[in-house]
Amino acid sequence: MPPKKKKGKKKGKKGEGGELSVKDKYSKTLLEVDSLRHELETRTELARRSHAKANDLKNKVSEWEEVVKSEQEEKLDISADMVRQYKTMQSTMALRIHLLETNLSHMQVQLTTTKTKLEETEKEKSENERKFADTVERMEREMIDMEQKYESILVEAMDAVAGKLEQAQARWYKSCEMVQLRNIAKLREFGLPNLQL
Repeated sequence: MPPKKKKGKKKGKKGEGGELSVKDKYSKTLLEVDSLRHELETRTELARRSHAKANDLKNKVSEWEEVVKSEQEEKLDISADMVRQYKTMQSTMALRIHLLETNLSHMQVQLTTTKTKLEETEKEKSENERKFADTVERMEREMIDMEQKYESILVEAMDAVAGKLEQAQARWYKSCEMVQLRNIAKLREFGLPNLQL
């Protein structure tokens, strides 16, 4: 859309009918040419860089194709070697599995025998523990009975000793009294009256 004309202002010289003058057209053309030249140079540089980059990519693709080809050949060699190793390992593993299965069968038999013996041993142990507990309980009852009997005997003996001590003490007091009476009587004979027990 052409720009609107403003009233009261004049820009440069214009020819008849509002057209640009030859000088203005020339200046405008120079600017357009300069702009096109700059854009051409930019596009040329971009094209050159794109071409260089494309060549680099092409070279890299060639290099990668060589690498891929080499790796594929190496993988084929590795695959063949792995197949050989797998077959060898498969044979070895089959032999080992057979040996392990044989050992497992033998060990299962041993395990069954051991379990049977263990059950018998545990049963015997349980029976011995029961007998031991019964014996301990019986002995504890006997010890309690013996303690009660000894306590009764000891009480009777202590009572007897206490009775004898009381009798001895009474006899000793009586004997002491008689000795004192004899001594007082003798002292009175010596002229010491009014002595009392």
